[in-house]
Amino acid sequence: MKRVQRWVSIFLSAVILSTLAACGAADDKGQTQLAATQEPTGSVQELFGSSLFVGDSIIGGLTNDDLLPEANVMGGLGATVQTTLDNLEEIASRKPSHLFLSMGQNDLGEQPEEAKKTFVQKYTRLVDRIRELLPAARVYVLSITPVDAASPVGAFMNLQIETFNAALQKMAKEKGVDYIDLAPIFRQHKIQYDEDGSHFTNAFYPILLDYLKEWTDLAHQPRGPVVTDPNETYKAAFRHSVFLGDSILGALSYLNKLDSANVIAPSGATLALALPNVERLAGQAPEHVFILLGSNDIRLSDKQEFVEGYRQLIGSIRNKLPKATLHILSIPPVAEEALKREPRYANITDFNKALEQLADEVKINYVDLSPLFAANKIHYADNGVHFKPDFYPLLLDYLKGFVK
Repeated sequence: MKRVQRWVSIFLSAVILSTLAACGAADDKGQTQLAATQEPTGSVQELFGSSLFVGDSIIGGLTNDDLLPEANVMGGLGATVQTTLDNLEEIASRKPSHLFLSMGQNDLGEQPEEAKKTFVQKYTRLVDRIRELLPAARVYVLSITPVDAASPVGAFMNLQIETFNAALQKMAKEKGVDYIDLAPIFRQHKIQYDEDGSHFTNAFYPILLDYLKEWTDLAHQPRGPVVTDPNETYKAAFRHSVFLGDSILGALSYLNKLDSANVIAPSGATLALALPNVERLAGQAPEHVFILLGSNDIRLSDKQEFVEGYRQLIGSIRNKLPKATLHILSIPPVAEEALKREPRYANITDFNKALEQLADEVKINYVDLSPLFAANKIHYADNGVHFKPDFYPLLLDYLKGFVK
C-alpha cells in the first residue's frame, strides 16, 4: 500500500512523503519492545474493527502494510479540522462505535495565538457535530504528535504543538470526551523521523495501536459491528486506473472511494508538482489515467503557461505509458463565495476551452464535467472549491463509462 502524503501548512509550501524506522528496547524475555507490541494482523483488525481513525496523513499511516483496512481509517494529505468537518457525512455513514480523532499539524500557523483560537473553535464544533450524528460512539481526541526537534522548524513547531495540545486537552475535558496524550510513546520508544521531520515508518503504528489498546481498555469494551467498505464497486471499476491531480481528486482515497494506490493527488498540487509523480504513476502501469489539475494553477499562471505545462505533463506520461488511455477532466466550477474571494476563478471557462483544444490537438480524451454540475445539486466544502463527500459517487458514476 502506498504511503499517504501530507502538506505541512505552517509554510504552505511542502508536499512531503512519509517513510522511516523506529526501534524498541529489549524486554525481559529477550524480545524487543516493538516485537512485543506487534500482534497478528487479524487480531489488531478484529480489536479495532468497529473503530474509525480520522485525521491527517500521520494517522493515515495506519493503513500502511495493510495494518488496518482503509474502511477504518480516514487520514488524508493536508487534512485539517475543517477537512473533517467537511466530511462528517462520510464519517457518520461508517457508524463506528469508537472514533479516534488525530489532526492538528496542518492547522498550525505563523500567527500562533490566532491559529490556536481557530483550531479550538473548529475542533469544538467538530466534537459537537459528531455527538449529534453519532450519539452512541465513544470519541477519543489524540494529542498532536511532535516533530523532530532536530529539524529546521522543530523548535518552533513543537512549542506551538505544546500550546495546541494544552488547549485541546482543556477542550476535551469541557466537552466530556476522552483526551489521549501520546507523549509517553515518545518517551518510552526511540522514535526516529523521516526527512520531513514529521512522519513515521510503518514500525510506529503497531506501537501506537498497542498504546491505544491499553489506554482505552478496548479489549473489554462493548463494540458494535465491524466498519465495512461500501465502495467495492467503484474500486473494482477503476482497479486499472489512476487519478492524477490535486486534493479535489485526493478525496477519492481519503474517503475510501478508491484504493490509495489508484490516486496520486497531493494537496496543493499544480502541473509543475505533478511532473515528479509521473515515475510513480508509471510504476502503477494503469490502463487509464484521469487527470484533474488547474484549481491551483489558475491562481499562479496565465492560460498559455497552463496549456504548455499541461502539454509537458501529457508528453511525460505518454513517454512512460505509451499504451495508457489519458483523460483530461475539465476544471470544476467553484462556489460563488470562492469566486468573490479569488476573482481569477472567473477564468475557469477560458482555461477549460484551452484544455479542450489541447486534448483535440494531442488526441486524448477531454471530459467535460459541466453536465455533472448542471444535472445535480453539488454541495461544496467550506472553502467553496472542494466538495462534500456526496459529490464523489456522482463523479465516479459519471466516469465509469470511460473504463468499460
